[in-house]
Amino acid sequence: MIRLIKQFNSWLRSLLLDDVDKEPDGLPSYHRKFGSKRNPVDRIENRFSKQKKHNRG
Repeated sequence: MIRLIKQFNSWLRSLLLDDVDKEPDGLPSYHRKFGSKRNPVDRIENRFSKQKKHNRG
């Protein structure tokens, strides 16, 4: 019985999770901008403009 369950688990895993055991060929898409630096001046100016808009009411 356990052997049957293990075989079924193996079959289901290979069917549904086809690319789980493959090595990634580069960084995943959600790491695309990981570590990239934004211009700090743009960030500060953007923050100040948002504060001005908020304070105008």
